[in-house]
Amino acid sequence: MIVFTAFHVYWYFGGTFGFGDASATVPQTKTVGDWVFAAVISVMFLVGALVPFALHRPWGRTVPRWILHCCTWTGAVLPIVRGMAGVLDSVVRHTGLLEDGLTGLSEEQVSGDADPTGYTEWSTTATDLYFVIGGVLFTVAALRYRRSLATTSARH
Repeated sequence: MIVFTAFHVYWYFGGTFGFGDASATVPQTKTVGDWVFAAVISVMFLVGALVPFALHRPWGRTVPRWILHCCTWTGAVLPIVRGMAGVLDSVVRHTGLLEDGLTGLSEEQVSGDADPTGYTEWSTTATDLYFVIGGVLFTVAALRYRRSLATTSARH
């Protein structure tokens, strides 16, 4: 999560590694809704970076179990759904099944370029798969946490 968050901070400040040679890497925040969305995502990154530590550090025992449980499963499901949606969107767009993908957005709206290079396409696919990997790692953490709760309850 720390690496994941670091990449997002890097991208927020204009970094382009991971986006290929796309011209637009950061969505514009023009409306109040955009700012609220950006704030919610930022809080989710912060919580996502703290949850793995809370699962295994003594100070994490002060956090109610149900909160940690919900956070680990949210950290598991959301990145998998987001990553797989990105992969599926690319597949249906590039195979011609749906010209504007699952989202209904043109290639230019998605990548910032009307005709993105192969480098950009592979970079965005790698980013989508990176989300999936993060979700799988959170799934492992959620399952291990659930197992540790069951073991702790059985001992008491």
